[in-house]
Amino acid sequence: MEQRISMTTLAVPDVAAARAFFEDGLGWEVNAAPSPDVVFFQIVGGVFALYSRDALAREIGQEVTRETTGAITLAWNARSEKEVDSEFRKAVEAGAPPVKQPEKAFWGGYSSYVELPGGHLLEIAYNPFWKIEEDGAITLPPPQ
Repeated sequence: MEQRISMTTLAVPDVAAARAFFEDGLGWEVNAAPSPDVVFFQIVGGVFALYSRDALAREIGQEVTRETTGAITLAWNARSEKEVDSEFRKAVEAGAPPVKQPEKAFWGGYSSYVELPGGHLLEIAYNPFWKIEEDGAITLPPPQ
C-alpha cells in the first residue's frame, strides 16, 4: 500500500451545521453533497468529508463512538504566527468554541485549538520547521 491517506472523514451528529461552519464560516467550497448525510470538500492531496454519525454506523454495521476528543485531532497549518491568530479568530467568529488560545508551543511552534461542530478538535498551528508550498501542501524535512 502506498504511504498516503486519501480521505479524512468526520462523523458528526448534524451534517448541515458542520457544513455551514466550513462553507459559510470558513469559506470552504463543497465539491459534492450526494445526500444530506455526506459532504465532500477537495483539499490539498485528498478529500475531507463530513458524514452523519448514524449513516456511518449503518454503512459499517456497528455503532460509531460519540467520543470526539483525545484520540485524534485535525490540524490546519499556517505560514506564520500572525496567520494562526487570524484563522483562529475566523473559526471562533464562525461559531467554533475556543479550546486553547494561540500560544508558543513547547515544540518550537505556535498553536491553538478550536472545537468543530460535532465535537472534533482542530489545531490551528504554525510549525517553523515545515515548508508550506504555494498550493498549501506541506513538505516535511528529510528523515533524520
